[in-house]
Amino acid sequence: MKLVSLFVFLMAVLAMFVGDAGANPKVNVGAIKKGGRVIKKGLGIVGAAGTAHEVYESVKNRRNQG
Repeated sequence: MKLVSLFVFLMAVLAMFVGDAGANPKVNVGAIKKGGRVIKKGLGIVGAAGTAHEVYESVKNRRNQG
């Protein structure tokens, strides 16, 4: 019974927060674009690091087999 009352209480608190957030929120497009550029750059760096690692492993394996 306590678990059900706790769940109802949490849902009531969540509903109050959702009610405030749903009142015509302002979207900051500049911040979204800036975040997208940062994420794109980060993924590019990760991709380059992965490629460099693959090249290194390939060269290392060629030396060991010869």
